[in-house]
Amino acid sequence: MPDCTPLPLGPDVVDMWTVYERPSDYPGEYVARRWVVAMGRYGPTTDVVRAPTLEQLQDKLNGLGRTWLPRMPDDEPPVLGVWL
Repeated sequence: MPDCTPLPLGPDVVDMWTVYERPSDYPGEYVARRWVVAMGRYGPTTDVVRAPTLEQLQDKLNGLGRTWLPRMPDDEPPVLGVWL
């Protein structure tokens, strides 16, 4: 499992974990993927955290000092929200 602690990315860079319910590449699991946003550009990293239940995934990500933002209406159906 990758380290879920915030990285020292710089003053203009934000990372976040997007949580997915049974995405097509992990159909039987809940998955969190780290994304990085910098100066109007964004993209996924290779960091992935997986668990068989949402509760187990949240246990792995809790304690990061982040805020949970629920999915937006235009998000893809597997997206549950983002730890920002």
